[in-house]
Amino acid sequence: MDSALAAEGPRRSDHLPPGLKPDSSLSLHGAAKAAPLQSSFRDGATLRWNWWTLVPLTFVAAVVAAPYFLTHGLLAVGLALERGFAIVCHKRPERSFWIFGAEMAVCSRCLGIYVGAAVGLLFRTSRRIALRLLIAAAAVNLLDAMTELAGLHGNWLAIRFGFGLLLGGTAALLISSSVSRKETCRPWRGNN
Repeated sequence: MDSALAAEGPRRSDHLPPGLKPDSSLSLHGAAKAAPLQSSFRDGATLRWNWWTLVPLTFVAAVVAAPYFLTHGLLAVGLALERGFAIVCHKRPERSFWIFGAEMAVCSRCLGIYVGAAVGLLFRTSRRIALRLLIAAAAVNLLDAMTELAGLHGNWLAIRFGFGLLLGGTAALLISSSVSRKETCRPWRGNN
């Protein structure tokens, strides 16, 4: 039997393109079947481009643009952006970053949430892991808010931004990991 295999030359499964593996349940020269494109969490989170990432990036651009508009003569646009963000953020001056000589349209934690959401939408992992990370991030943010309220530390903009980044990233990771793979892996068909 070994001499028969040697006479046939190399097996097809030895020269398979990346992403394919032989199906040993069929025959000696089994057909190749596709390996999953999404690796499990033990291999790490998978990185993939997602057009939804542009939504939080648009918010970040608007947050940065508002003070620019206010200090460069486009008051109506700058005030409209600030009023729009006032719906979701307290925007206290002592808790906001300043750029272009004016405060940003949201506080440092909300800015971190928007930036983190853009980054989190680029990754996918198991929903169970993503949910655990989100719970931990929410607990860290709550602990930070409670310790600041209790007077144990002051207003640390960089820490608030970092914790917001963590919260936004893990929330977006949970959303990205919960989307059906059929929806994200649908081939583009053009204008049919």
